[in-house]
Amino acid sequence: VSEQLKPRTFDLDGNRHLFSLAADWRLTRDSLLEAEFESSHKAQPSQNGFSLLGNLLPRAGDPRLNLNNQAWSQPSVFDAFTGTVRFTQALNADWRWSAQIGQQRLKSDDRLAYAFGCSMEERYDRYCSDGSFDFYDFRSENERRRQTAGNLALKGRLATGGVQHDVSVGLLASRVRNRFQDQAYNYVGSGNVWGTAVVPADPTLTSPNTNRDERSTELSVQDAIRWTDRFTTWVGVRHTQFARDSVRTDGTRPTGYKDGVTTPWVALSYALQPELMAYASWGKGVESQLVPGKPQQYTNAGEALPPLASRQWELGLKGGSGNPAEGLNWQLAYFNIVRPMTNIDACENTGAECTGRYDGTARHRGLEANVQWASGPWRLAGGATFIDAKRRGSSFSPELNGQRPVNVPDQVWRLRAAYRVAAVPGLELQGLLSREGRRDVLADGSLRLPAWTRVDAALRYETKIGRTATTWTLGVENLFGRRYWKESPNQYGHVYLFPGAPRTLRLGLTASL
Repeated sequence: VSEQLKPRTFDLDGNRHLFSLAADWRLTRDSLLEAEFESSHKAQPSQNGFSLLGNLLPRAGDPRLNLNNQAWSQPSVFDAFTGTVRFTQALNADWRWSAQIGQQRLKSDDRLAYAFGCSMEERYDRYCSDGSFDFYDFRSENERRRQTAGNLALKGRLATGGVQHDVSVGLLASRVRNRFQDQAYNYVGSGNVWGTAVVPADPTLTSPNTNRDERSTELSVQDAIRWTDRFTTWVGVRHTQFARDSVRTDGTRPTGYKDGVTTPWVALSYALQPELMAYASWGKGVESQLVPGKPQQYTNAGEALPPLASRQWELGLKGGSGNPAEGLNWQLAYFNIVRPMTNIDACENTGAECTGRYDGTARHRGLEANVQWASGPWRLAGGATFIDAKRRGSSFSPELNGQRPVNVPDQVWRLRAAYRVAAVPGLELQGLLSREGRRDVLADGSLRLPAWTRVDAALRYETKIGRTATTWTLGVENLFGRRYWKESPNQYGHVYLFPGAPRTLRLGLTASL
């Protein structure tokens, strides 16, 4: 694959190349050797976000404007190579084992004319009220990351009485080695939200980075138990042992720790009727955070925090014809997720050095509904998610308890429609309506992004050129050219605003050889 990247955003042209190869070799009737390799290269400038102007949420401006537009701005470059070899051996009709080993090597040059904060007003989480901001020359070049993993797995089927078991046991070992050099993070002047400022470069490598090594060993067991034709349960458990070490590139602040975490999960489904099923699930996951590599802000800059468990449970119903090509199908689910949170963003807002650590949790619970209907030339699909999210247990910023986490919409809607034109075989009209509700911009809930709605439309035409099946697509994204703030993520405690894409015309061709 070779691609010239020319998005509508100014100063964002780049290129991408990818080569992949997959092969398999049937050694014997019961033995299979498989290999996959992929090499990729991408070079493209990064894009700064917009932000609050003092206490003002500005109107969404031209989404094509890129504040990373200095004459000295260079593209970020990403090179990757991934290789995997897998051997599978069937023991009999019901059991097989497999062994897999793989490695991924990444090299990157991360560069950005970085817009961050307003020292003039001593506000480091937003831009200045007059539209200016602090500009930094950020460069972290020759970043090298390597991950190696090996996996052994045994899968099979057995019966105990009238109960059917699908059992799998796995052992996974992985090693991560990240090596960096000193980075540039230098103040070079003031920029502005109109993109007209010109500032000098300063690529001096003034900030140390953090080298990291990680090792983990994971043992997992799971069993899908079919009790009857109507009732099935799934149970599983995973135990992971971690070991992590880090040291600054100048040799200071060596750290290391070892830890272990066990994450069980269980699920069940029951067919109430031939076309109606109820299900429930509960489980734990593992989450870990990395403290940003800003030694002027964090006493433990660049260090990985110990892994903590997240928890999730879900109840749901599924029903319908069971045939996605005809009739009505639907799903309704209630979910509850509790995730660990950190003080990393709050640290930045203090304006003083502090230690990044875990700080309370965030609970996300809500209702998700999806429906699909197909009949004759028509296909309709829709989905809605309603989310109630709250911060809990913060001791660093107790005033945030009970507040909604930033950048989480209160509702999300999607509606798709497609119509096959009988008069022109192969032609289909498509439409998509997307809507996302309000989301908090600031952690205290004092500013919110308004809800937004976008409409996309497309013509899809399937035909054959000789013996080659082809699909032509002509589409318009953001059909009505609306300007809106799509999302408001925090990065290193700074509020950023990203606009929705402008009206964009796309023409695509896919050929199946």
